[in-house]
Amino acid sequence: MIFLPLKFWKHTFTMYRTYIQNRMLFSITLTLTAIFVIVIFTGNFADNVEENDISSQVLNSANVQILDIKIEQGSSASDISSLLSSEGIISSQLAFELYLRTENLTDKLRAGDYEIANNLEFSEITSILLKGPPLKTYTITIPEGLWITESLISISSQTGFDYDLLMNSLLSGQVKSNFLYLNDPSILSNWEGLIYPNTYQIDLEANGEEILQIMVDELETVTNRLLAENALPSWINSYTEFFTVASLVEAESKLQEDRPLVSSVVKNRLDDKMLIQIDATVLYALQKRKSQVLLIDLQIDSKYNTYKYVGLPPTPISGFGERSLQAVLDTPDNDYLYYLLTDKDGDMSFTADYTEFINMKNKAKEEGVIP
Repeated sequence: MIFLPLKFWKHTFTMYRTYIQNRMLFSITLTLTAIFVIVIFTGNFADNVEENDISSQVLNSANVQILDIKIEQGSSASDISSLLSSEGIISSQLAFELYLRTENLTDKLRAGDYEIANNLEFSEITSILLKGPPLKTYTITIPEGLWITESLISISSQTGFDYDLLMNSLLSGQVKSNFLYLNDPSILSNWEGLIYPNTYQIDLEANGEEILQIMVDELETVTNRLLAENALPSWINSYTEFFTVASLVEAESKLQEDRPLVSSVVKNRLDDKMLIQIDATVLYALQKRKSQVLLIDLQIDSKYNTYKYVGLPPTPISGFGERSLQAVLDTPDNDYLYYLLTDKDGDMSFTADYTEFINMKNKAKEEGVIP
């Protein structure tokens, strides 16, 4: 057996330890280098992808167009696919038609006018066509009980059309009505009651004359429908009288159940050649909105002053709704000549006896129902 010197073993151990230390250092260095290379490569790759994506988006954006498409009523899936293909919204008519059939949408797309971009997915296009064309209208609401001047102000404020422009349209005769008083459009009061109070969907491009015509036509539509089911009462001699009584009912009644009864009082007073004596007609003559009519107000010399002139006013005194028209048609037979608001909730009391009327009036004043 050969024995090596102790110095040899010490030297060998030192070399081995150095190797081990260097190997670990080499491994760490190699690992860090690999990580660094990967990070650099990944960053460059991401930058390239982002640059390509941005370039693609810019390119696509440059080619995007918003196209006007009109889908006719009754169009089939094939018709719609063909239209979209011909307009360049889709690249394949067959592919889109197959998509519609696969998704069971062939009979669910809605006709109308659309604006569709040419860079949309099939799902985005069908979503648009399922919702239907965008609304191209706005809403106008005309309340019941407005004078013609107030109705025009309301229309003006909701549409932006100038009040004078709207009034001139009526007075010029550009708007037509079969119910026009004396067939004379040049006097504003002749149009009273002919702008039917309702809520309307108005086309964005409609002008003032077209808007007014829609509202005037609506009165004719409602009237014809009611008279197709009800005869005009024998005590009503014309459409103007029909509308005038309806306007009185509208002005005087708060609750639906009272409307026919108010109409009956008007009828009975006309039959008896009595003054109708309705405060709302005096306010119309004054063209003032007041909570109370004074004795001096009753002196105004106007055909609309029913405290001074027997019979109905020449024209309606306001706009009126279907409920008031129907109330005139449903006027009951009774002997009522007087009515009065006797409850703050709007209830009215009716009587044929003047003394009873005075007693009800005094009680209503004591309870603060009327001034």
